[in-house]
Amino acid sequence: MNLFQWCKYQLYHLTILAFPKEKLRLFVSYSKTKWIRDIFFRPKGVPEIYKKKIHYFQFILHISCPLQMLIKAENRGIESSLSRLIINELSKGDQCIDIGANFGFITMIMAKSVGLDGHVFSFEAESYIFQVLTKNINDNALDKICTVGNYFISNKSNMNVKKIDDIIKKNRKEKIKLIKIDTDGSDYNCLLGAEQLIIKDMPIIVIETNEKGTEIYNKLVDLGYDYFYDQYYNVISTNNMPPNLIASCNQLENIYLKQ
Repeated sequence: MNLFQWCKYQLYHLTILAFPKEKLRLFVSYSKTKWIRDIFFRPKGVPEIYKKKIHYFQFILHISCPLQMLIKAENRGIESSLSRLIINELSKGDQCIDIGANFGFITMIMAKSVGLDGHVFSFEAESYIFQVLTKNINDNALDKICTVGNYFISNKSNMNVKKIDDIIKKNRKEKIKLIKIDTDGSDYNCLLGAEQLIIKDMPIIVIETNEKGTEIYNKLVDLGYDYFYDQYYNVISTNNMPPNLIASCNQLENIYLKQ
């Protein structure tokens, strides 16, 4: 980051430490302060990107992302429970898929976990974010492990919309160990578009359930999944669907009980 960004980074960090969370939430939600937030975080109309080396779990990452995300990654981690699950479930040589990769935190954790003998297929639909995702993969020398695509993943293929079943061919020898789906609304269609791959490989699936949670659960049951958890390995109830559902054909060991 340049000197001006460094000053903003320090100011934002001090602001978080100095003010109670309730006042910060009020400032963020108040419509009349939007212009201040836009000037500070989005001076050119899009989120300003900061680059910094951070320690994330046991890994060192060179990360480019918006300032708020950078501070969160340093202080608490980005989707830390999901990252912990991926680290626990993936091994060297595994192959996996990240649908809705955003700036690439989960993709990078996947790539670090599977190593040079494994592979990560990573997809992000937003072109501006995709450019930063690609930069993060290259800056961390993960380009030989990751295949990235600027596609909207769904249950059909045309133009820039793709099905996983059309991207990853069913006649390949390698199995997909894990699929993460987080697309802010089209998750169910992503699941439908990967049905052939899922039937063949039966990977662990981590999927957002904020939209069509019941349909997602029922589809996974129909596909042959028997075990369902939240991100903390708690067995879930269909009456209390978590924001992110984990589905597996085999019982998963609760890593939190081992700590």
